[in-house]
Amino acid sequence: MKNPEQFNKLLKQALSPTIEPNKEINQKIINQMKEKKMMKPNKKRRISVALSVAIISFALSITALAAWHLLSPKQVAEHFKDETLADAFEQENAIEINESVVSGGYNFTLLGIVSGKDISDFGNCGQNINLERTYAVVSIAKEDGSKMPDIKDEEYGKQSFFISPLIKGQKPWQVNIMTMNGGYQDSVIDGIMYRMIECDGVEIFADRGLYLGIISSTFYDVNAFNYNDETGEISVNDGYQGANVLFDLPLDITKADYVKAEKYLEEMWEDE
Repeated sequence: MKNPEQFNKLLKQALSPTIEPNKEINQKIINQMKEKKMMKPNKKRRISVALSVAIISFALSITALAAWHLLSPKQVAEHFKDETLADAFEQENAIEINESVVSGGYNFTLLGIVSGKDISDFGNCGQNINLERTYAVVSIAKEDGSKMPDIKDEEYGKQSFFISPLIKGQKPWQVNIMTMNGGYQDSVIDGIMYRMIECDGVEIFADRGLYLGIISSTFYDVNAFNYNDETGEISVNDGYQGANVLFDLPLDITKADYVKAEKYLEEMWEDE
């Protein structure tokens, strides 16, 4: 080449990199390196989450297993040959609860509750079956897993249970299943007692707050629960010698009727 300077320039260009790396490729490489660095802690986090899910699933499976072997309110009604009530427990206004509490050596489960008119094939104590009535189903099992005495067993009935709706703001020894035209029937199936109670409809008190109280007694025992005169709240007496349980009844507040409820209470006092 006649021009040495031009030759050197061409040679330098040939030996020097003329193509810069693609920015997207560079970014991918950087990201992959970051992922490799984060791989180990992420894996630990995934294992931790999986373990948590397994623990929660196990706990839920135990709860589900405890309720799985119990009859439903519909099945209990069918056992008592009340097909109309069995259908009522399948309607939208029926409330499935399945809440359990252990007390006094027994496991009490509130299975469900339903209210309405003409929802049973049977009346109670000569009452008009067209009246609003409330039905609730409770199961009772021994905490140690042994069977409840069967109806044919000599031990049957020796341990009594008083089960009743209770109204916030009303003294429980005055307003309960006894004064609300109530009654019950029970049966022992596969070692578990099922009791279905009924009384005048309690939905009219839904805006006040209601409980379902259970006591290991024949009648209401004033020592089982505490009543607050100022707030009207009812609570469990922890010092009570026996079983005493309170379930909150999650009734539809829109079904409340203050005027009707007050009239009902006035008539109750008149009857008394």
